[in-house]
Amino acid sequence: MTKSTVLSSYKLFAFIFIFRLANSFAIETFFQADEFFQALEPAHHFVYGYGYLTWEWKQQLRSAIHPLIYVLGYKLVGDNTTLVCISPKVINALIAAIGEYNLYKFIIVYDSEKLAWITLMLSLFNPFNWYVITRSFSNNLEMVFTVLALRFWPWNKKINGRWYISLGFGFVSCIIRPTNILIWIPLGIWLLISIRITLKWVALSFLEVVLILLINTALDYYFYQKLTFPLYNFLEFNVFKNLSIFYGTAPWHFYIFQAIPLMLMLYLPLMIYGLKKNILLLTGLFYIIGFSLIQHKEFRFIYPIHPILLYFTARGYVKFKPKFVLIGILLNICIGLFFTNVHERGVIDLTKYLATQQTPSVGFITPCHSTPWQSYFHNPNLDTNSWFLACEPPLHLNKPSMEEIRHYRDQSDQFYDAPESFLQTHLGKDLPKTEQLVVFEPLEPLMNDYLGREYYECQRFYNSFFHWDSRRDGDIIVYCRN
Repeated sequence: MTKSTVLSSYKLFAFIFIFRLANSFAIETFFQADEFFQALEPAHHFVYGYGYLTWEWKQQLRSAIHPLIYVLGYKLVGDNTTLVCISPKVINALIAAIGEYNLYKFIIVYDSEKLAWITLMLSLFNPFNWYVITRSFSNNLEMVFTVLALRFWPWNKKINGRWYISLGFGFVSCIIRPTNILIWIPLGIWLLISIRITLKWVALSFLEVVLILLINTALDYYFYQKLTFPLYNFLEFNVFKNLSIFYGTAPWHFYIFQAIPLMLMLYLPLMIYGLKKNILLLTGLFYIIGFSLIQHKEFRFIYPIHPILLYFTARGYVKFKPKFVLIGILLNICIGLFFTNVHERGVIDLTKYLATQQTPSVGFITPCHSTPWQSYFHNPNLDTNSWFLACEPPLHLNKPSMEEIRHYRDQSDQFYDAPESFLQTHLGKDLPKTEQLVVFEPLEPLMNDYLGREYYECQRFYNSFFHWDSRRDGDIIVYCRN
């Protein structure tokens, strides 16, 4: 590699990082609770000693790798509230830039530099990426490690030092999300039938896996302050006990007819047009089929194969007339801006408002985890005198049936089953009457009729024109105590 090539690589990475930094700071909307409660909250709790730990972290189901990245950021910025909010955005932009830079490098190795440039540009202007890639989801980090592993994968069917780099990144991606193994099963079989297997290769690969496991165990011990094995705990909850269905089920075709179209938006025809019968197509199909067999489904669960989908989209692009593609890209930009700056922005506006008001206490009468917590508030007092409705799963059940799951009611369910009765039983008792209460617009009549004498509307934020969860429709409203 020449000096000019290295310089060009630095410039490209810097451009992607600046682009994603702008992306990260431009996001003013809420997507899913895991962005905050499965990364930032545990990291905040670890560094500052307060924050909300969901049951997954109490049960040690998740690897410490992801939150420890934000721990580093929090330790660097100290106790400054503004910097506490900003540091994850910078970290997320860096993670995204690493992912997209290595997507470019991967396609150069796998196909050509021309297609690599097209894939990178399509990735940068993909609305789902603009909406998701700089958020604090473990799926994003999983995707980045997957791309890194694909970049160094022995596509030339020769085993050298690149294989061990690929193995390391791929194995870490599986530690972060064990279901990532679905990518490496078809690729692993393809490799095994393509190379000459030697005892040295097997031994060195095995030793590398053991070393990574030992390092990961040490990191988990450091984070949890006890010896624990999140990978086993994850399998026990999701496979042995099958409790993941508590968080909802979706039809088998969810990823084909909902997730992939949403992830690609107007790129979808290009992706279909660019499909080619090769190992990447087989890997993508195997991954989607595997996830389709799992009852609990979410859009971002298949995010690790998004780079593969973009590769096929790039192939479709080179066959299409550019003027039509440019129109599609412009429409994609409009879609991305709507979801990052308009749809569900009220939740973030509310959180910023409450943080600047330094409210002494607040109660959230909303579906569980509807807003960020200490990663935005950074206020230890709220941990003792504020609350929100919880949604703990039925950990006492072992391999529950769908009937048992339907009959189990968490705290949030209990409220929405009988709102007035719930408030009569709990408000002012185990749920203190706080200085402020927060509700979504569908509960406005309840607040006015049942609590109208004690609370008045003091602030309202637009949140959404539509929502998949009717409980979160419309505005989000703050009520202040008389």
